[in-house]
Amino acid sequence: MAGILEGAGLQPLLATVMRPWVSAVETASPGMHGMMASATSSTAASLKRRIVVLPALGVALEEAVAASSTFAAALDTKNGRVVEQRTAALATLMVLIDKLRSAEPSEDTRALGVVSQAVV
Repeated sequence: MAGILEGAGLQPLLATVMRPWVSAVETASPGMHGMMASATSSTAASLKRRIVVLPALGVALEEAVAASSTFAAALDTKNGRVVEQRTAALATLMVLIDKLRSAEPSEDTRALGVVSQAVV
């Protein structure tokens, strides 16, 4: 099964940043709450450093974090509706990925020189 990042059209830096979070949501199984929580929080923090978070993007990011956190909690709960929570988390990640296609790099990212002018 192809992951949601495949063919998503993200700038390579953003695809690299998003990969751990997306992979965690796509593959996590019961008992992996800690791994999910870590991937979610570290990726969200990295995005906030790498891009300018405009309101619509900020909302999409918050919703994806919330859905991923709910999914993570379901992984450690008997009858936690894992399938439904994973589906919801993936749906919010797809919205976030859509918003990231037009994201602008932060000043720190520009200073690193790792993005093109038309980027992120």
